[in-house]
Amino acid sequence: MRICTPDLSFLVALYGKNKNGGDIETKYLEWATEMFVPYAPYVADTFVINNFVRAWGHTFIYDEKVLRFSLEQAGFSQVDLCRLNESEDRVLQDLENEERMPVGFLRLESLTLEAKKS
Repeated sequence: MRICTPDLSFLVALYGKNKNGGDIETKYLEWATEMFVPYAPYVADTFVINNFVRAWGHTFIYDEKVLRFSLEQAGFSQVDLCRLNESEDRVLQDLENEERMPVGFLRLESLTLEAKKS
């Protein structure tokens, strides 16, 4: 099984990071504000993070540790962290649609795990 989901550690780092105006996080905040939080009075991590958690029906945002634990508790083994669109299993390659966002943004916000069940 392959799971690609928003990554809580990304959101925590997005909030706490000292953004210098030229890094990918700053560009992400500007894009996300324009696309999803146009009512925000200015570009700010707090507006983007709140929208991220509430939008798209999310009820829980995982980090790697908790998602890995959840998969293991459900009987999955050999849980591996993967990069987007990369897998040792050909069937699980190239599944994520990175083109729907500016380059690097989906990788920035995503957590991808693969697991096997005996």
